[in-house]
Amino acid sequence: MNRMRTLERVVETRIDMLDFEKATEVKEDCSFCRSLDCDIIFAILFTFVIACLLVLIMLFWLKECDHIFDSSKPEGEFRLPILPSPAGDIEQKFPSYTFKNMQCIYTFIAGPRQRVKLNFDQFQLASTAESCETEYVDVYSELESPDDDLLSSSFGGRYCGSVSPYVRISLHQVIVLVFHSRSSFNRTTPLKFQGRYTFFSDAQYNVGHQIYPEKCGFIIDAKFRKHGTILSPTYPGTYPKNFHCTYLLNGKPGQRIRLFFRDFDIYFGGEHCPYDSLTVYDGATNKDPIIKKVCGLQQRVEIYTLGPNAFIEFNTSSPPKADPRGYMIDYEFSFRYVDVVELLDNQKGVTHLRGSECDVRVESNRETTHYIKSPKYPNLYPPNTTCTYIIDGLQGEQNLERAILNFEKFAVFSEIPISTTTSATHTEHEEEVCATAYVGIATHIATIRRVLDSSEESLYDSTICDRIADRSLGPYVSEGPRMVLVFSSYDKVTPDGLSPFGFRARIDFKTDFGIPGEPIGDSNKCAFMFTKPLGSFNSPRYPANYPLDTNCTYTIRAKPGQQIQVYFEQFALYNAEGSLMDEKCRDFLEIFDVFQKDGKEETYLQAKYCAHTFPGPTVSAFGSNELRFFFRSDSEGTGNGFKALYKIRKAFKEEIPSQENSRHCGERIFGSPETTSGWFISPGYPGKYNKDLICDWEIVVREGYKILLSLVKMEVEGAMNGDSINCQNAVIRINADPSTKARSQVKEICGTVESVVRPIISKSNVMRIRQFFYHSVFFFTSPDKVNGLKGFNFTWTEVKVVKDEAECMGPSHYLCTYTKLCIDSRLRCNGDENCGLHDDTDEAHCNKLESATDIQTVLFAAAFSGCIFLFIFSFFCYLFKKKFEKKEKKRRRHASSGVKHLREPYRLQKPVVKVTAKNSGGPQPCLQLTYFKQFANSYDKWHQKRGRSMKTWTEMVLQRVRYIAIYSLRGSKGSGRASTTPL
Repeated sequence: MNRMRTLERVVETRIDMLDFEKATEVKEDCSFCRSLDCDIIFAILFTFVIACLLVLIMLFWLKECDHIFDSSKPEGEFRLPILPSPAGDIEQKFPSYTFKNMQCIYTFIAGPRQRVKLNFDQFQLASTAESCETEYVDVYSELESPDDDLLSSSFGGRYCGSVSPYVRISLHQVIVLVFHSRSSFNRTTPLKFQGRYTFFSDAQYNVGHQIYPEKCGFIIDAKFRKHGTILSPTYPGTYPKNFHCTYLLNGKPGQRIRLFFRDFDIYFGGEHCPYDSLTVYDGATNKDPIIKKVCGLQQRVEIYTLGPNAFIEFNTSSPPKADPRGYMIDYEFSFRYVDVVELLDNQKGVTHLRGSECDVRVESNRETTHYIKSPKYPNLYPPNTTCTYIIDGLQGEQNLERAILNFEKFAVFSEIPISTTTSATHTEHEEEVCATAYVGIATHIATIRRVLDSSEESLYDSTICDRIADRSLGPYVSEGPRMVLVFSSYDKVTPDGLSPFGFRARIDFKTDFGIPGEPIGDSNKCAFMFTKPLGSFNSPRYPANYPLDTNCTYTIRAKPGQQIQVYFEQFALYNAEGSLMDEKCRDFLEIFDVFQKDGKEETYLQAKYCAHTFPGPTVSAFGSNELRFFFRSDSEGTGNGFKALYKIRKAFKEEIPSQENSRHCGERIFGSPETTSGWFISPGYPGKYNKDLICDWEIVVREGYKILLSLVKMEVEGAMNGDSINCQNAVIRINADPSTKARSQVKEICGTVESVVRPIISKSNVMRIRQFFYHSVFFFTSPDKVNGLKGFNFTWTEVKVVKDEAECMGPSHYLCTYTKLCIDSRLRCNGDENCGLHDDTDEAHCNKLESATDIQTVLFAAAFSGCIFLFIFSFFCYLFKKKFEKKEKKRRRHASSGVKHLREPYRLQKPVVKVTAKNSGGPQPCLQLTYFKQFANSYDKWHQKRGRSMKTWTEMVLQRVRYIAIYSLRGSKGSGRASTTPL
């Protein structure tokens, strides 16, 4: 109780003390002051002081970083203030510097009529050239005053990383560089920002009288300046963006202006210069014809005006980041340049190539004639002059011409080097003899391309100089529709005292069909002769499309005793739409054999080919040494045309060979009453045939009969379908009526589909298989190459076409049911269908005999199969019997050993022994032990007979059995329950 009272007194005393402290607490003046702590107030004051110090330091630093360079010092160096002094090594490793929101402004101010030029020697900032974010330099080179607002002024570019600005020249008097650095890191690489400045006069940019108020507009008058240089506004520094300049050059009447581009670098935005460009006009305004519009990088470009005025216009845009330097163009006003009007001589089709001094283009107006001459002809030509004459014939879908040039007068003198003797000919030493003045002619396509692409000296197909006898030079024929002639003279001209000087040449344009061969007749006529042993011919303008409404004749002429072989590389004629053959065959190629009989020419049509048929190899007829091809195109459509190769060879001694050889094969087959049917095959069938092979077969049957030709097997190169035939490398030609000259009787076949070729019936008792129309069966392979397939197999039958069945009566004849063909009765049931298309009645009557034969065959096959089955069945029965006897012997052997139903250990899936002990009934454990011992001994003997040892296993079993017996006895003495233990 005393303790509880003492605790109460302590609590009361503590409560009284709290009440007293609350009563004596002094109240604060405001709630904000109560919420502040002394530490917070100290931190705020310290931060404010530090910020003020930083501002003062930054202002002082920026003031020290900015710098102004004026013309009081004509040239000098500039660098970032943190770089080491000039006396030190600029390339040394600098210590780490830390920048944060740093900005430096360098201002370069030139004096009156001056400009400033900046060269950057070292430049390495923190950022990369792709993204100028942390550290960079801005350039302002178009400022008119140092007080201009940089934010509203033209921006000259931003640079960072290791890509420094190119040379900069001020457009006026001021350039400002602004260095920004937002990086706050320890620099591991040195900061490099160093260059040189120069103040120089701007007189070179005042190229003429300035046109106000334009910033860049000048008039250049020949009265004050005969020659000079035009510079871009800030050359060689980067020119301004979005800028415009004009230059008007005014010469005296009769003068011409030469412009030479010594240096030219303007941003290249595409082939047509869509962004920055410089355009030269052949006149006083930008409405006159354009001589040239250029951009990109150009070197040694030379331009001549046709008259005394020129207008140059320079425009810039805001292209992607680039630093092109602009241009430096030399100009000259002169009367010495070639008078183009006098050179052209007011000829129609002869024009001046604008921009050149004396280059001329001669254009054909279809089979026209023109004249060209050297400058000032017939007077002495001027020195240091090069004129190019481009001669162009017609070239289009319907027209193709070539140029033929002949010199009427020629006197171009060249100083002969000392090492060259006067006896040297032009052909031997063209380059040495014609060293200082010459006329070069390019007639081949490759040579023309080299001459026009190169401004330097070129190799020509012909180079001529000296005085040549009149009309003795030529003709020079162009390979295609174009020819180029170049006249060039150098400093020294030494005439021979005669006249005239220079040259005058005649140009004739003739139709060019693009066909190799000797033209026949007028140049407008498409007719050519071929007599060389080996050659080719083609459709007009091949491989380009042939023209419309064209007729061409090709004649290949060999000597007597020779033959002509022809095969086609390409054949693609216009395929007209239409259902009839004549409608589809508007463009075609015909082949004729030409014979000379009694001084008269006789032609026989061999074949006619249209778009749907690719011609196979062909050969001239026996006895003919001339082939004629006629090509025709209509006015509707065109194609690539054809190209064929020909070869003139020694003719065969026989029309149909009596003895075959490696090139000529075949035979003459005769029918008779005993021989009314037969067959013939290609050489080596069914093996492969060879290339360069010609085979002829002639089949002759009795008078009054005809020949039925049927195809059994065919594997010949090519393809045939319902619409087209392509037998390019190998062909079989069959003529059903050799007695007539009708080309429609000739049939060409090839391919591997036999069903496309229907049986053919001759018109008479003779059928020949060969190439040309009055022969019958012809097999011809290309002399170039073949794949070598198996070839073909044909059968022939002597038939008679009857109108009355009485005409085919008697035991020796058989009348076909559907074709009404009368054939020999001995041909029935011979395995071949001899009645023609869709008629197999000569074989259908053999069905009964075939059925009986089929039954005998089936019975024989069944008996033979039964014998084989019985043999197999007996064999398996024997095997089963032997196996059963073996098992029976094994069972008896086991039974004689005293062990019944003995099982092998590896086949046991259940415990071997199951011992059960009971109080009454059943065998005693000793008997069980005896049984297992006998079992083990028997099993051990069984394995010993097979060479095996089971001693270990036997001991294990006996030990286990003893254990079971003892355990069972103990259990029986106990509770008397059953005990089961597996082995």
